[in-house]
Amino acid sequence: MEEESFPEKQLAASIASKVFYYLQEHDEALRLALEAGDRFDIMTDNMYTETLVHKCFDLYIARRQQICDDGDNSVQMDGRMEEIVNRKFE
Repeated sequence: MEEESFPEKQLAASIASKVFYYLQEHDEALRLALEAGDRFDIMTDNMYTETLVHKCFDLYIARRQQICDDGDNSVQMDGRMEEIVNRKFE
């Protein structure tokens, strides 16, 4: 999803995310799901969504702990992950 002029970038990211999910490449599937924007509906009740939301939570917690424990300000928190966490708590 590096081609900025591609009109259906979010759709392509969504499809690629599902392909990587079924290949058991959950890190890449999550990265692409985050790029899919609104096409990644976290309220959908299926294994794909649940797995990636759990993966997102795990990664979010690990990064937060790294920031707190190490005081490592170089670790960047992905705003899209924060948004998913916040939306799930709402």
